[in-house]
Amino acid sequence: MKLTSITYLKTETSVKLVVQTDKPCYTVSLEAAGEVFADAFNIEEPYDRKTHVFYVPQALLTPGMTLRLRLKKRKNGKAETALPFRYEPVFATRAALAKQSDNGVMAIRSDRERVAPGVVYTRWTGEDKDGRPVNWFTLEVEPRLASLYVGTPGDGYQSTKVKAKVPEMIDAAVKNGVNVVAAMNADFFDMFGDCHPSGLCVKNGAVIAGEHSPRPFIGIKKDGTVVLTDLTESPALLPELVHAAAGLQLIVKDGKLHDFAPLEPFGYVRHPRTAAGIRKDGGIILLAVDGRIPEYSNGASLVDLAKIMLGLGADRALNLDGGGSTIVYTKGSEGFALHNCPADLFRPRAMLIRKEFNALLVTSGQE
Repeated sequence: MKLTSITYLKTETSVKLVVQTDKPCYTVSLEAAGEVFADAFNIEEPYDRKTHVFYVPQALLTPGMTLRLRLKKRKNGKAETALPFRYEPVFATRAALAKQSDNGVMAIRSDRERVAPGVVYTRWTGEDKDGRPVNWFTLEVEPRLASLYVGTPGDGYQSTKVKAKVPEMIDAAVKNGVNVVAAMNADFFDMFGDCHPSGLCVKNGAVIAGEHSPRPFIGIKKDGTVVLTDLTESPALLPELVHAAAGLQLIVKDGKLHDFAPLEPFGYVRHPRTAAGIRKDGGIILLAVDGRIPEYSNGASLVDLAKIMLGLGADRALNLDGGGSTIVYTKGSEGFALHNCPADLFRPRAMLIRKEFNALLVTSGQE
């Protein structure tokens, strides 16, 4: 086992260390000045067992000091090894990292369609700076006429051990009288464990999961106002929420690029992506980008995703679950239609529809 790269990024109060190893490591921590710091990247999905991220207070670090990466090769292994290295930081800059992650995705064509009062669906055809195709899809929702509803398996309130395909969530909500007109996937979830969502989930005013989660979320308040925030920024908001679903990174804040997971492969590798955003006027934007099919669509980095959102007028936006979970449906005269081409890590299959924990259902004529 050896270290293949060490990169540093200075944040407001900490140093973000991104350490890569040549082989997968399941339990990794960092020892600095007698303190031990946990891997911040492999707690829940997405996993990258060769990339490990640590946040260490700047005050603990001095140039030339020895840091130790403590690791176990196997998930349940007992033997622990340590890899020492010297802290000799040459800091990367956010601007440079953002530029490296920017693939220059631009729209060539758009086809708009009114799905229901207050709901517009658009298919976007584009390409990156190298001429490779990128296709994405948006749902624009006017809160005075339409809203969001959190879809769950069976339209229920169980927080673990359940998952369902998005069309099954649509059907369950419709059977309970919800006027669903469109849908996209929502939060990350423990796909290989008990299926719990990674962040906050509120449905019809009931908190299903994540009431202490710091992750950002999009939510609908009792008065119909749309919010995109987190419980650290807005701790008193929870009792006011009717529906809410969380994501991972707040990619746009105050109309500017915000968290694009700099230095992390999850941020700069191009994947299928899903995002939710709000404009200053309260309008909702749901976005899905297809990827992993080179001849059709090459996906997006988080910088690409944020720039698309900014181009759509988002003041705030968050990254939702992507990859094989990214999916888009709208209601037509013959029922619900799948618009994108979901693709998993391996060679895509046209009919891949993953079971998930929750979804963002767009409703029309509902409070």
